[in-house]
Order: sequence, then structure tokens, then C-alpha cells
Amino acid sequence: MSIEDNPQDWEWLPRRTSTFTRVLILAALGAAVLLVPALLAKGWIDDRLDPPGSEGVQVAVTIPVGASVNDIARIFDDEGVVANSTVFRYYLRYKDAGDFQAGTYLLNKNMAVWRAKDALLAGPASGPTDDTVRVLVPEGLTLGQIRDRLLEQVPSFSPTELAQALAFPAVRSEHQPPNTSLEGMLFPDTYLLDEATAADEDALVVRMLNRFDDVANDVGLNSVSQNLGVSPYEAVIVASMIEREALIDADRPKIARVIYNRLVAGWPLQIDAAVRYAVNKPSAPLTVADLQTDHPYNVYTRMGLPPGPIAAPGRKSLEAALNPADGLWLFYARTDNPEVGAHTFSITAEEHEAAVAVCRARDLGC
Repeated sequence: MSIEDNPQDWEWLPRRTSTFTRVLILAALGAAVLLVPALLAKGWIDDRLDPPGSEGVQVAVTIPVGASVNDIARIFDDEGVVANSTVFRYYLRYKDAGDFQAGTYLLNKNMAVWRAKDALLAGPASGPTDDTVRVLVPEGLTLGQIRDRLLEQVPSFSPTELAQALAFPAVRSEHQPPNTSLEGMLFPDTYLLDEATAADEDALVVRMLNRFDDVANDVGLNSVSQNLGVSPYEAVIVASMIEREALIDADRPKIARVIYNRLVAGWPLQIDAAVRYAVNKPSAPLTVADLQTDHPYNVYTRMGLPPGPIAAPGRKSLEAALNPADGLWLFYARTDNPEVGAHTFSITAEEHEAAVAVCRARDLGC
């Protein structure tokens, strides 16, 4: 039925409203009617892709020989690893992920679909037995700290062989330029080693490199926006600084924006974490001499990005580096407002000084 066939539809509009305006109004109303269900559907899907809250308890999940992607999605749903088997199945197909190994995987309940996919790509453990070595590499560690953490957790590793594997890896990340180290290229995660792999330093380094590439490709590192003015490797450098500076997830995209704003403005980044890397002070207070040291990673005295990453960034920091928040901020200081670990972001020096005063009054490290 046309509009003209039902003039009652027009009665609520003012008589002097033109036909064109009435059509626009009705079209807008129709779009709104369609938009609400679309937004609801998007929210539902987002909650199934990345369920609210933190991950749950660890569970051992067995994938039988010959299991299809559909079977794996159903098993993960039944075990509570993912929120919805259909969403997980379509995500795996969208990412062209398949041919997973049969075996027992140590997973967590309430995982985001990309975390579950990464666990599948990493391969199964030999089983949750006494021989399984669980290696945890947290976000934000330097290459040297990762080396020490691996030696602590895998007693069968040789310090000499591990140093060799880190200095001359069997493969390199596809995002790693020539003549650069593995700093920032080993993905922080939990790795399960069986009896054989617990004696193979090279194999674990390759797994960590491959995991980094899987996650980096998943978040779109190769397609970094030209508007950001950085290469994929430079985006990893930005992500590494975000990883060391941010204390809560909400601040990560904002810190990214401050970094890009300062680069565009031609200002030194003045990021303490980079100076700490330069002078090898992971936590001790920085001195005036530290801030004045002549070093390529001292972004107080040198313009632009440091020459390489300063730590191993996780997924959320990589995402923040690629998707900075919108804002004109040029400064940030920790104030623990509105929550512990939060920073206050400022546009002007005056605003920043006020935030720094709060930081100092609360003894938060400024």
C-alpha cells in the first residue's frame, strides 16, 4: 500500500510540511525501527565473541581424532569454554582456521573466541598429566625477562641453548624487519610442554613467534591505518609502550592516542617506560640523570619512536595501537580516578599539572 493510499499515516504531521520532508521523516523513522534490532543483534554477537567478565576456571577438553570444526565448536560450548557454538564455528571459518590436532587441551571457561582459537592453533598438551609443563609468560616482559622466566619454569632448558634460540631463531616473525631482535615478537601467553618439547628450546621460541603472528594477523596489524602514520612494526613499538604504561584496559586506546598526537605535533614522547628500558630500571624510581641519559630509547631527549619494542605486548595493547581513541590529549598522569590504576588525560599543560599534583599527593609515582 502506498502512502497516498492511506492518508491517515500523514495526519500526525503538520499540514504545511512538504511532501519531501514527510518522506524524509518517515524514512528516518523506518531506519530507526531497523537500527534498534540491528544494534541489539550486534550486542548479542559481541557478548558471544568475548563474554563479559574474566575467564573462568581451567578445564581439560579432549578433541577426538577426526573431529570437525562443527564438532569442536559443540564440544567447547558444552564445556563452557565459549559462549555459543554457532558464533565460534562461524568465527573459525571466517578466520579460515581448521585442521586442528586431536588431543587434550588445557583451556579456561568463558574464553573469547580468539583466545580459544589461539589455544587450538597452539596444539594440544600430551594431557593434564604430571609430565606436562605449564609455562606462563605474562604481558609486558622484556626479552631478557622472558628468557629468565622460561629458565625458571622449564628446568630442562639449557641457558646456552635458549640464548642461542633467542639470538638466532629458526624462523622470524613476518612483521619483524631485518636486523632486529625478537624483542616484542614473542607473544605472552600460557604454553603447554610435553616431555619432548620440554627439552626443545628452539621449538618453544618458534611457537611463541607463530603465536604472535597469529594474533597480529587476527587484529589486523598488516592493515594498519595510513592515518596513523606508522608501519606494522612501528605499531608494535607503540603497543609495547602501551603495555608498560597502561594499568587498566580502558586507558590503552587513550595512551595510544597521546602517543600519536605527540608524534604528529613533533613533541618528544616523554614516556617513562621507554627510559626504564634504556637504563634497565624496571621499577626503581627514575632520576634526573636517567631522563638525560644519551640513549636511542630515551624518548625524553630524542624525537619520534624508539628504534624497537620495549616489551612483549598482549592482544589488547596491539588492538589499542591499531585503534586509538578519539581525543586531543597530549598528556596523562596516574590519578586512580575513577578507579585504581586509572590515568587522567589532559590537553593543556595546566590541566596536566593539576593531574600530576593529584598523582603526587596520592604517592602514585609521579
